[in-house]
Amino acid sequence: VMAAHLLSASQLQSLIQLPLGQEAEVLRAAGIAGFQPGEPGVAPRSREQRLISVLLDDLVILARAVAGEGRSFLLYWAYRFELSNLKTILRGKLNALDAAAIREQLVDMGPFARLPTEELLRTEDVAELLRQLESTAFADIARQARRIFEERHESFALDAAIDRQYYAGLAMRALSAEGGSSTQLRALIGSIVDRLNLLWLLRYRFAYGLSSAEAYYLLIPSTFRLGSRELLALSQLGSFEEVIARLPAPFSGWLAGTVNASDVTYILERESWRLAESVLRRSAFNLARAFAYLLLRERDLRWVRAAIKGKRLELPPELIREATGIPAALK
Repeated sequence: VMAAHLLSASQLQSLIQLPLGQEAEVLRAAGIAGFQPGEPGVAPRSREQRLISVLLDDLVILARAVAGEGRSFLLYWAYRFELSNLKTILRGKLNALDAAAIREQLVDMGPFARLPTEELLRTEDVAELLRQLESTAFADIARQARRIFEERHESFALDAAIDRQYYAGLAMRALSAEGGSSTQLRALIGSIVDRLNLLWLLRYRFAYGLSSAEAYYLLIPSTFRLGSRELLALSQLGSFEEVIARLPAPFSGWLAGTVNASDVTYILERESWRLAESVLRRSAFNLARAFAYLLLRERDLRWVRAAIKGKRLELPPELIREATGIPAALK
């Protein structure tokens, strides 16, 4: 029933081509009720919140259908949005914004909220915030972030440390999963970790100019297709082109001819989505299938957000497709 809400190629066509404000039927079919893209006076943040709420509403339903470690895994996945809030608060503190200005940028997590937002907003600075966070469910992330912050007092370093620790935790939970869906779940998580590690390596080394050691240290510990040994070797290469040329299969085939990190992102995301679609079609309900649906649902909501934004900017449909990364097969 929930998979029927995933956008079809024709719905994507309609979403991009319909005049702004006339998407209601397509959005209802996708299970996105009460979202008015053309309504005047609605802040972009409110629209963003509505789409995140759609995903969290789906997660509530799926989490009720699984128990134990499976439910914990799905809830942990949702904490990405709370970490987005944490990074917003940290950036606000670094830029000396007041609590009200920071609060306006936060996502309402509803029943999934665990971050002590108000207490963190009352802290004096980043160091105090991270110390306070160490007494919460985010203790592991806070300790890692505090070590990085003590070395490099900058937003990028904090964001990188938080993301690394979060995805390391997600990978650990996937690898410890048991049952008939564990192989599929590990494959799904592996596709995400491999993509992020390669993308981060390319950006850290060749966009941000970090040393090989610094770049490798910020990657997610991995036992997937791009394991730690392969990543260490790749981090020591001197150019984007060298890294792409030295990738093992299947990455060497997928990424042959790519010229920038954006190309890498689009290609590897499509491979993750293809895997998720396969899991969704070919298995009975289990944890892996629930997670596959959430990955595809998040993809669709991202496309909805990008399409609406493109139309509000009065961009032509072809440019919207290119900007959203919608594959050519769906044009």
